[in-house]
Amino acid sequence: MVIKIILIWMVLFANSYAALQYLTRTTPTATALDSTSGATTWSNPPDDGSLLVNIGFSFPFNGTTYTQVRITTNGMLNFGASYTSGANAALPNTNAAAAQSLYPYWDNLDPNALINLGGSGSIKYQTLGSGDSQRFVVTYTTIPKCALYVLGLCVTNGGNFSFQAVLYKNGDIRFRYPNTGSNDANGASATIGAQENTTYYDQFSNNTVSINQTFDILYSYLPSISVSKTSCVIYDPVNNITNPKRIPGGTIRYAIQVSNSTYGTASNVFATDTVDSGKLDTSTIKYLQIQSGACNCTGVSSANNNGPGGSADGVNPVILDYGSITGVVGGVPVQKCGYFEVNVK
Repeated sequence: MVIKIILIWMVLFANSYAALQYLTRTTPTATALDSTSGATTWSNPPDDGSLLVNIGFSFPFNGTTYTQVRITTNGMLNFGASYTSGANAALPNTNAAAAQSLYPYWDNLDPNALINLGGSGSIKYQTLGSGDSQRFVVTYTTIPKCALYVLGLCVTNGGNFSFQAVLYKNGDIRFRYPNTGSNDANGASATIGAQENTTYYDQFSNNTVSINQTFDILYSYLPSISVSKTSCVIYDPVNNITNPKRIPGGTIRYAIQVSNSTYGTASNVFATDTVDSGKLDTSTIKYLQIQSGACNCTGVSSANNNGPGGSADGVNPVILDYGSITGVVGGVPVQKCGYFEVNVK
């Protein structure tokens, strides 16, 4: 038999980018900034500074999880060693310290420029929400861009930019660019994107006017689905249910287990399984059902509750409708099992 898993997403990612392994990018309508009430302010951040902070939960990124992230004054977040360059460049960033990084607005920024026509800037961070709704928020407010240095000090600026980066517990990432009324972040001198490593990265823009305050940039975490199949003989015409054998007239129950081992929810999950009509009587296919949890081939009871998305009795190939499978809970993959029965010829 051949099993085929089909994932159909509830949202159509018309603007997604395929160069990332674990993320897909869209540009949804702009959402309001998360409040900075109660946030921690990075006190007196230096030019080209880096601050290692706790995220508040295990954040999945590039196939692993992180509990800390480095915030930099130059508008990037790093999962690794300190990397603070203000000289933005096209992705991928090949510096080893920046191998796993996020770039909400990588530019030559300095919150404490000596002469700042737009007033002082601030960088704040905090963990919000509870349970699966937790998110880590970094807010950059009116951060000056250094356009001129005197004796190594930033004494003037080329704008004052505000933006926000949000890391969600399920692995999603959101960049926000608020309308401040003046000097809105537009990307003209910045690099914006995400980099899982030097092979898998997404450059939204580099030194290009690309932001207009009407949309966010959202990187959605893609679930990882694995499938396994087992079978058991539950009846034959000679032994009944006591140690039944795979003989003509016997009934075989198939169990197809689907596991979601990442933190994102998989929507509209179907499994298609083609039954071998040379050995099995496909007209007897019945009792399609889905149960939460791991498969238990001999322990499940016969039932028919697969719902309207699954195939009908006697239909080959068999289609099992798993619906939505949520992501990892408490570090444990979420599983569902689909069952059906068929008689041996």
